Amino acid sequence: MINLKIEFEEMISELKQQSDDEFYKLKVLNYEDPVLFAGIDAGNYHRQLYIDLGENPWEEEQLLSLPKWRGLSIKQEFFKKLFLLDGHYFLVIKQEDEQSNEIFEAVLQNLVDHLIINQKDSIFSTTYSVLDRWRAFFQRGGFRNLSEEQQRGLFGELWFINEWLDKFPGQPPLVVEQWEGPTKGRIDFKGSKCGLEIKTVNEKLTKSIKISNENQLKLSEAVSSIYLYVCYLEQSKTHGTSLQDLVVKVREKIASRSERIALIFNDLLTDLGFREEEYADTYYFVEKVEVYEAGENFPRLIKENLPKGISHVTYNIDLTHCSDFERDSEEIYQYFRVDGNHD
Repeated sequence: MINLKIEFEEMISELKQQSDDEFYKLKVLNYEDPVLFAGIDAGNYHRQLYIDLGENPWEEEQLLSLPKWRGLSIKQEFFKKLFLLDGHYFLVIKQEDEQSNEIFEAVLQNLVDHLIINQKDSIFSTTYSVLDRWRAFFQRGGFRNLSEEQQRGLFGELWFINEWLDKFPGQPPLVVEQWEGPTKGRIDFKGSKCGLEIKTVNEKLTKSIKISNENQLKLSEAVSSIYLYVCYLEQSKTHGTSLQDLVVKVREKIASRSERIALIFNDLLTDLGFREEEYADTYYFVEKVEVYEAGENFPRLIKENLPKGISHVTYNIDLTHCSDFERDSEEIYQYFRVDGNHD
């Protein structure tokens, strides 16, 4: 995989060692379709990305429709000759003063990965989709510190993904495509008519879980069964697995099976506002996992049973009273197998 950060650092180092008459530096990132160049402005070391559009330019409406934000500029340029390409148009994405190097590199890295991996899609649709996702990311406030509750929640979701990957080593990691927690889905994982909600318990003396609203455990035609996957965590500063370590472990397992799905995984982490290397100091140890079927008779509050005028209800469920609904934790993984079999 291309590492843009390293590519940019090498070009800047070369510029600093060369004469002052060099205005910019270019380096080929990808020789195949689409041809991609990384660029550095010698005057201010701003990062640039050149995307080969071929001999035919884009329409002005296409250029104007691309998502933009402060710190980034997009334009189309024609080059009579650029390396071995004669008479080609390029989409040029440039860093402006307002954009930090780290963030801009993250945006360009994500775009390059999508352009190389998702070659079935057009350059325009891929570029638009990536930039639009990042625009929404910045509108939400960009990278942000996850609260302790959010960290535990993400750890529990990643723990399930990691366990699933270990139990089905021969299958593509499509469970990541069923992961709806980062996109604010009603249920953390949604399989074929089956939903899985991950809950974490961090206190040794309680078996209470929090339900965030009256729709979370609602059954429907699309989700006819819901299971609660409860991780009992012990938090520590010295032993266990950190959230950062678990992210790395899961990412490596996914990437070894599918680069496309690894890219989806990284996108979902970005949607959460997760920033690498910031969650390495707190460790978790999973003491046990319990699974409950939240069916019709499971103790729950749903919208239809609330008095008129009552909404946005948050409540706790004491699992010590739910033993009749406990299921074998090994069975739940079958509901999220790629082939849909769960016998």
